[in-house]
Amino acid sequence: MDRRQFMRMVAASGMTLGLPVTANLAQAAPNRFWVSVHASGGWDPTSLCDPKGDAPRSDGRGPVNNFAAADIKTAGGIAYAPIPTTITDAVARADIELMYDTFFQTHAGRLLVINGVDTRTNSHSTGTRMTWSGSPDLGMPAFAALAAAASAPNEPMSFLTNGGYDYTDGIVAAARVSGSSQFSSLANPNHPSNGSSNRYLPDTTFDAMAAQKRQRLEQLINGEQLPQRKKLMSDLLNVRSAGQNNLDAIAQKLAGRTTSGLKGQSEMAVAAFATGLGVSANLVSGGFDTHGNHDTSHFARMRTLLDGVHHLWMRLEEEGLADRTTVLISSDFGRTPYYNSGNGKDHWNVTSVMAMGAGIRGGRTIGATDPEFRALRVNPETFLPDSNGIVLTPAHVHRALRRLAGIESADLDRRYPISADTLNLFS
Repeated sequence: MDRRQFMRMVAASGMTLGLPVTANLAQAAPNRFWVSVHASGGWDPTSLCDPKGDAPRSDGRGPVNNFAAADIKTAGGIAYAPIPTTITDAVARADIELMYDTFFQTHAGRLLVINGVDTRTNSHSTGTRMTWSGSPDLGMPAFAALAAAASAPNEPMSFLTNGGYDYTDGIVAAARVSGSSQFSSLANPNHPSNGSSNRYLPDTTFDAMAAQKRQRLEQLINGEQLPQRKKLMSDLLNVRSAGQNNLDAIAQKLAGRTTSGLKGQSEMAVAAFATGLGVSANLVSGGFDTHGNHDTSHFARMRTLLDGVHHLWMRLEEEGLADRTTVLISSDFGRTPYYNSGNGKDHWNVTSVMAMGAGIRGGRTIGATDPEFRALRVNPETFLPDSNGIVLTPAHVHRALRRLAGIESADLDRRYPISADTLNLFS
């Protein structure tokens, strides 16, 4: 299958895949990888990594959480939420609790939690842009796009995205593929379904058709007299050959893996990294905009999120990429530190960021919020509460990220400035 065929099939499936025209045959994997995991809709850090408990609020609006402060759990230097009693389904409750315990007990040593990050908005679009670019300004590329553009702008899947904030401003192509199962089908167009031994055409016929198309293009190239047209046609032939090899390399990594959702997105990202075709990826898990029935809905979505990130990390370790990959997890903003009349929680400007992997000194929680989930000023060196300190914002996170990625003071950094001091958040 050639590149144009693949792109037509992607378009027909309702997906898009942006591949640079200069796509090259896969070589050794790059040295550095980045994954941004977006909890879409506005997650509640007090239901995850900044738990408060059920102490009465000073304004009488009810507790922040429906669990006791005494039940809050810890793993190393990280506190995490217990499962509230309002989730009455015993099976669901046990399943969520197991995932919370598995995630934090497994990853606490490599996990950094940054609490008390003020997005300064309760708008989904502005908050998502602020969280993943460090700026509320339109036209600011996502960090994942900056990282890809800085290190591998011409790789076919340099920046792989499943949504969230993935604006690139044209500095790199955004490759959009929803998951491992869909990619496997697209990469094997003569297979009607995954795992099927049937073919739309006999393999000999399919291969003969591909050979005939290649021969026809070679004849056109040989007969072309204009040098520029001849070069463009030769480039097309090379891209077709490279595209097939690229697809085959990823398909081999995904063989037998038909997972969907966040796990499927993780499979696709790791395959792109392992084959040397990509360096950064946006993963998305939705359902966090819980204006009603917060506890039952939100904790279930948190379970899916943690399960997906855990799966991502296990795959990175299997491919030997974990020590070269940085994973970031956050959301549009936070949720109110009290429940509304529908037992839901509404939009709140304060959020958290979790980071793990390469360049991250884990086992720590930095930044702070008060008992009613308001961001506290912190000392810019110790990140402990300090009335004379600063309020952390996504801009601070992104200045530190750019330093970690080695693009601080580079052309891309100057082209897309962020107004904040560079703090030593990660190490």
